[in-house]
Amino acid sequence: PERRPRQVELRRDCPYLDTVNRQVLDFDFEKFCSISLSNLNVYACLVCGKYYQGRGLKSHAYTHSLEAGHHVFINLQTEKVYCLPDGYEINDPSLEDIRHVLNPRFAREQVKILDKNKQWSRALDGSNYLPGM
Repeated sequence: PERRPRQVELRRDCPYLDTVNRQVLDFDFEKFCSISLSNLNVYACLVCGKYYQGRGLKSHAYTHSLEAGHHVFINLQTEKVYCLPDGYEINDPSLEDIRHVLNPRFAREQVKILDKNKQWSRALDGSNYLPGM
């Protein structure tokens, strides 16, 4: 029998979007579940920044949403954002900055001028740095 993807409700009105904490998000880690250590079907909790596997009823992400009260998760491969345990997909433009940080994309022209930038930037900790160094 052919396996069909389950239908997922798509919503814009998630009441938990204000719990997303951009300060704790760091996508430079290996994309493994913090409990099972699997790299399959991994989601980042957008409230605490930890990685969990799956979003089904017995998954680590689902359990985390119930135990910690964290509801907003992003699939690290598809970049789709879901509300758990409700299970609907969140389609909100305010999450685009997170998608860009998760998987940055650059045009050829942007890459060509990267090493020509002489403008200093400020890191989250307040220190100055030259991008690319």
